[in-house]
Amino acid sequence: MTRRDWLAALAGGLLAGTVINVCEWAAHRWWLDSAWRDAFAVLGRTPRGWSAFIPANFWLGVLAVLAYRWLAARDGPGRGTLLRTAAAIWVIFWVIPTLAMQPLDLFPNTLLWLTIAIGAVDGPLGTIAGVWLYERLGSRGR
Repeated sequence: MTRRDWLAALAGGLLAGTVINVCEWAAHRWWLDSAWRDAFAVLGRTPRGWSAFIPANFWLGVLAVLAYRWLAARDGPGRGTLLRTAAAIWVIFWVIPTLAMQPLDLFPNTLLWLTIAIGAVDGPLGTIAGVWLYERLGSRGR
């Protein structure tokens, strides 16, 4: 991978992370905020520490672009590879960790399923945006 490709992957990853962060913030702050507060209140806690997800989502964006690059080198670039990458990112970073909390019975199942559904939107959107920028800035985009 050339220096140009690394920089393109970083730029694409940061764009992907930005898309993910904006979508997650909007959904959880405006739509699910009261549900999260109620769920935490039952536990005698106040939700905080959400800002830890911000850098994590930027790293997730970079990983999504690098995963696409890896799959594209193996299977060829294109829509199918992009969709497989987006689906893998969603399953690994939303479905598995969120469903792992379900047996603990800490949060309402509806809230967990809504979190997974939000990830089904913002994970792929971020991946698509990041790969789009990566392909335009990388060596193939010359």
